[in-house]
Amino acid sequence: MSFSRFAYTKHRGVLLHSGLILVLAVTEDGKTLATGGSQGTRLFDTKTMKELKRPAGAGTRGHTSSLHWARQTDEPHDVLYFGTQSGTWACWRRGDDGFEEIFSKQITTSGEITGLSFDPSKNILCICSRSDIVQAWKILKNSVNGKWSASNIFSNEIAGLAPRAITFAGFDSSGDRDIVAFGSGHNGPVATLSGSTGKWKGDWSAGAYISSADVDWKEGVLCLNDPYFGPGLYRLADEAKARSFEVPKETGGEPYTTDACFGEKGRLIVAGSDHGIVYVFDARSGETIQKLDTGKSKWVKAVTTAEIAGVPTIFAAHTYRDEGYQDIFVWKRAQSSLIGWYQVEIFLKTLVVLGCVAFVYQNLVVAGMIERIKMNLPRRIYGN
Repeated sequence: MSFSRFAYTKHRGVLLHSGLILVLAVTEDGKTLATGGSQGTRLFDTKTMKELKRPAGAGTRGHTSSLHWARQTDEPHDVLYFGTQSGTWACWRRGDDGFEEIFSKQITTSGEITGLSFDPSKNILCICSRSDIVQAWKILKNSVNGKWSASNIFSNEIAGLAPRAITFAGFDSSGDRDIVAFGSGHNGPVATLSGSTGKWKGDWSAGAYISSADVDWKEGVLCLNDPYFGPGLYRLADEAKARSFEVPKETGGEPYTTDACFGEKGRLIVAGSDHGIVYVFDARSGETIQKLDTGKSKWVKAVTTAEIAGVPTIFAAHTYRDEGYQDIFVWKRAQSSLIGWYQVEIFLKTLVVLGCVAFVYQNLVVAGMIERIKMNLPRRIYGN
C-alpha cells in the first residue's frame, strides 16, 4: 500500500485560457499561479482562479518559455522572473494594484530562455537558453529610491550543452556557489559551472534525453524527464539512476516534451503526457498512485505542484499544438479522508480504553457488589 491513500480530486480550474500554455509556476505560499505561453505571462489567484492584473502581453518578446518565483531581499511578496522565446527575461513584482514590471533584459545572443534560478542569499539570478548561453545577473535594489537594477556577472556559451533547466547547487555553502545546468544534448549532460565565472567544472551523463528537471536537495535526489520514456529518479550522491517511471505515449515513436516534478515534499513524482492524463507516482516504490484524467486526449506539457493552506495540490494544463483555448486543471488531495482516518484512529483508541475500563469495572466493582448482596440476603434463598 502506498503512503498516499487519499485520492486527489478535481477542483475549480481555469476554462478557456487563450493561447498555448508551455509552463506553470506557483508561489511558495501557494497563493498565486503564473502561466507562460503564447499570450505571454499571466497570473491567477489560486483561491478563486480569477486572473490578476498584469503589466503586458507577449508583444515582440514572443512566447513565455520559463517561469521562476523568487524570494527577493526586502520584498514582502515573491517576485516573478520569466524568460521568453526571443531571449528576453523580465522581472515582475506585486504592487498596490496587481503586478508591475521592474525591468527586462535581452541576453547577449537571442534564443529561447529555457531555465531560471535565483539565489536569495546573494540576490543572483542565473539563466540558460537553447542557444547554449548561460548567464548570471546580480539583482540590486537602491535603498534610497527603491529602484532596481541588474548587472551582468558573466555570460558564457557552452557548446553542445543545449540546457533545458538550471539551478544553484544546494550543497554548496562557499562564496562561489556552483551552478548546475541540465543539457538536452547526447546522453543528457549534467554540468557543474562556477557561480562566479560560469566556467565548466565537471559533468556527468544522465543517459537520457532531458526535457525538464526538478531537484530535491534535501533528499539528495533529482527528477529528470525523458520525453521518450518518462521521468527518472537519480541520486545526487553517486549520480546513478535509482528508478524509472513509465508514462505511456500515444504518438508512436515521436517524442513528446512534458514536464515532471516532485510533489508532497519529494514523496511524489508528477508527469504530464500526450493523451490527457497526468500521472502521479510514489517516488520511493515507483507505484502509480493515481491517473488524473483531464477529460480530453490532448497534450499536457505543463505541470507543477504546491501546498495551499497545507493541502497538497497539482496543477496541469492542456497544450494544444494548434493553440486555440486551453484549460488549466487543479487537483487537491482529499482532506475529508485524512480527517476520517484520524477520527477512526481516535475512535479505536477510545474503544480500547473503554474496554479496559469495562473489564476493570466488571471484574472488580461488579464482583464486589454481588458479593456484598450475597452477604445481606436471607440464607434460605441459598438453601441453608
